[in-house]
Amino acid sequence: MTDALKICEIAADLKDELERFRFSRKRSTNALILKIDPVKQLIILDQKLEDCDPDMICDELPVQQPRYIVISYERVHDDGRLSYPLSLVFYSPSGCKPQLRMMYAGSRNNLARKCELNRNLEIREPDELTRELLELKL
Repeated sequence: MTDALKICEIAADLKDELERFRFSRKRSTNALILKIDPVKQLIILDQKLEDCDPDMICDELPVQQPRYIVISYERVHDDGRLSYPLSLVFYSPSGCKPQLRMMYAGSRNNLARKCELNRNLEIREPDELTRELLELKL
């Protein structure tokens, strides 16, 4: 049934990039910002951010266009351990076109499933993506 809901496929080169990102040994917060090509109906890579923080990611988000953010967030646990959970953030600003929002919303679950991203959240404004939110939700 979930296959019936998918709208856009993941581009082949993005699948490879996501695989490399998933198994990367980098020890910092890194992110891939993904977008949909509405003509080809493909999810493609928009930007790759390395050694970044939530503020840097927010600065790269467009004001009125949705994006997916695949983030490997550096998390320091209470006992001092470090982990890098891989998560999906769906950015869907309130001023974007309804057709575009539907395209992104309809493709979100398929992207999360194909990339094995169990942790995901949704934001409406770029400044909602904060260190505190990531610590709390992820």
